[in-house]
Amino acid sequence: MSKVTFTVFQQSIEDLSYIELKRLNHQIDVQLSKNEVGQVLAKHENDISKCPHCGNCTLSRWGSTNQGKQRYRCKNCSKTFSTLTGTNLFRMKKPDKWLKYIECLCLSSSLRYAANLLNINLKTAFRWRHRLLKSPCAHKPTELVGIIEADETFVPESFKGSKKMPRESRKRGGGNPPKVPILLALDRNGAVSHYVLNQDTKEELSLALKPLLTPDSVLCTDGNLSYKSIVQELDFSIDHKRLIGLDKQKVIDKIYHIQTLNNFMMRWKTWMKRFFGVGTGYMEHYIAWFIFMENKESYKNKVWLNEALE
Repeated sequence: MSKVTFTVFQQSIEDLSYIELKRLNHQIDVQLSKNEVGQVLAKHENDISKCPHCGNCTLSRWGSTNQGKQRYRCKNCSKTFSTLTGTNLFRMKKPDKWLKYIECLCLSSSLRYAANLLNINLKTAFRWRHRLLKSPCAHKPTELVGIIEADETFVPESFKGSKKMPRESRKRGGGNPPKVPILLALDRNGAVSHYVLNQDTKEELSLALKPLLTPDSVLCTDGNLSYKSIVQELDFSIDHKRLIGLDKQKVIDKIYHIQTLNNFMMRWKTWMKRFFGVGTGYMEHYIAWFIFMENKESYKNKVWLNEALE
């Protein structure tokens, strides 16, 4: 509806009778209850209290965007911004299709399927996927507690989706591609953290794992000597249980093992097969996507939208 038409509609409301106003109000309430995206955006707008540019809390309303979203002006830095500035939904168009696209994410649908279903460009489907996956990827746990399981897994290096290849292309079947190491760590409370490493070295493992370890926790790993050195370098003490394959010992004291993590890796790699290879540069997003999907709450559309607005 154009601004002129809306203005005329507003003026005509004054001529309605009480009964007609009551019926119109009921119809508006019905439409508002159906608009989940509008409800989430309205709540986010009410929670805006500071400038995303400088953090100052002195704001003034500054008109609205062409899409009808409220604009603000910061009295400190004089910059303007809208409801979605600084969020992962900024400049994402077609909000009427966001929920349907989130349903495709919940079903782990392919980009082509989502693009055809919503009648959007394939590039748009790709861009939306990684916009919506930024928040789950950024919300990795900063520490793990209790019994912690850690191990590396390896996936083939891939430049799928890249415009330029940093190396010469290989012929199909021409040897095994280099492997990319990924550190996965979890605790028995369900917290999972992941890091795509450049190399499978003690230094790389140390940088990723040390911040996750907490005092009085128990670290369960395989026989990799790098983990032993990492534990020895900590400023606090933790117990380290090494499951050495040569000893064929999979469980220590009936509780210390890495089978929970191995099971997670198996589920994740099985889920990944549907994408027929993922570019190494986007691997973090796909691991975060799977971890987010393991939480049943993520199947609620509003959860995805709220995550994208944080």
